[in-house]
Amino acid sequence: MTQHKHNDHSNHPHSFRTLRETARLSHMILTRLRNSTGAPRLGVFSAAGIACLAAPGFAFQTTIGPTPETPAQAIVRRIDAAVYARESDVAGYSVQEHYAIYRNGEANPSAEQTIRTVFRVGAGKDFTAISQSGSGLLRSAVIDKVLAGEKEMSQADTRDGVLVDSANYEITPEPVQAQMNGRQCVIVDLKPRRKSSHLFNGKAWVDAEDFMVVHLEGSPSQSVSFLAGETTVSRDYSRVEGFPMAFHAEAHSHSFLLGDTVLKIDYSGYQIQHAAPAVAATKH
Repeated sequence: MTQHKHNDHSNHPHSFRTLRETARLSHMILTRLRNSTGAPRLGVFSAAGIACLAAPGFAFQTTIGPTPETPAQAIVRRIDAAVYARESDVAGYSVQEHYAIYRNGEANPSAEQTIRTVFRVGAGKDFTAISQSGSGLLRSAVIDKVLAGEKEMSQADTRDGVLVDSANYEITPEPVQAQMNGRQCVIVDLKPRRKSSHLFNGKAWVDAEDFMVVHLEGSPSQSVSFLAGETTVSRDYSRVEGFPMAFHAEAHSHSFLLGDTVLKIDYSGYQIQHAAPAVAATKH
């Protein structure tokens, strides 16, 4: 008859040391409980039970589920999802942009330029001037630098770093909602995770149902070269074929040299190029 060999842990030196240490620990726990309550209240977790848990061969496992998501975390997650959906599903677009520069409260612009912009994922933005008028100096000092910044931000190696998402911003939801551009919105505070002229300190209004951006406003986290002095910026978005696309933007600046300067940009005539389904699915 075949005899089965059993491991006898009772004579193993390590087993005795473990049991002694466990017994010592159990005694300390019981003593403290007595001193604090007058009597031990371990119930089924008796001293013998505690010792058993630490004995060799006894596996004690506790399954801990995921920490429940807070309302604020859910908002941030859905903002990220809306941003990534637009990035994945839009392969490119074209749009007409009208730039106008106003000085010191004047009713008429000091300089204007209309641009045709074409954006392609991976290739970035290209600009074609359609018309221009007014001060060539202002167009060069302001509009040309804005376009250069837009082109830089649209490049493949830069674009991910300028998205309004939790990778680039600390996003903190405010406790109230508000109407903006005809939509019920959640308001969130935005704090850049690094200094950059492409990022800003401010707020975002996002749709309370689908969490797509509706309005942004704030000030650059780093000085903007094309507008001297303190600068505030804002941008409004509308839905174009289900995607949030900018329809108006403004930048306000004041300096001793230039006085009050306002740059207004209006966007129209969007044509959206959708990503192929297989490509969009791969990016999600």
